[in-house]
Amino acid sequence: MDRKTAEDIFAACERALANLTEAEVAIAQISDSAERVELMRALARSIGEVLGVRAPAVIQYPELQPPEPRGEPDTALDDEEIAIVTKLTSNEISLIDGALLAECGSTWRKVARVVAYAWKSPELEDIPMGFLVQRVMALVKAGDLTSQGDLHYIRSSEVRLSGSADGAA
Repeated sequence: MDRKTAEDIFAACERALANLTEAEVAIAQISDSAERVELMRALARSIGEVLGVRAPAVIQYPELQPPEPRGEPDTALDDEEIAIVTKLTSNEISLIDGALLAECGSTWRKVARVVAYAWKSPELEDIPMGFLVQRVMALVKAGDLTSQGDLHYIRSSEVRLSGSADGAA
């Protein structure tokens, strides 16, 4: 694609992501936890799709990549989420890790996409997104995944299975 088209796609996706971030703030205020989780999961899938549309433009023109992220990291958990996570068994954590690894491949994938697609699994529906991001970080530390970017921010980081292609970040 030519640069102008890439810039147009990138700009449209950035606007869409900004709007989705506004939706996240509104969804976070929903008191019914089941409803909130369902909508957050749908939102995460939407973000993953938008990032998938944006990716070819950024791959071809890396200078379009946004600057360093700001704000609270995506790994943050609130008190309710911490309570959920502390009750997880080692078998449940292994299930989470397997679901995350299943969404990875030999090519770079945005962490937002990996987390969103893994979150579709009914077994993970009650797991906080921030904990899924923490598990991606643990898989990188364990050597199962290779990463680039700041893993604390899912829109600004990518992972792939270790041993894939060249180099780690």
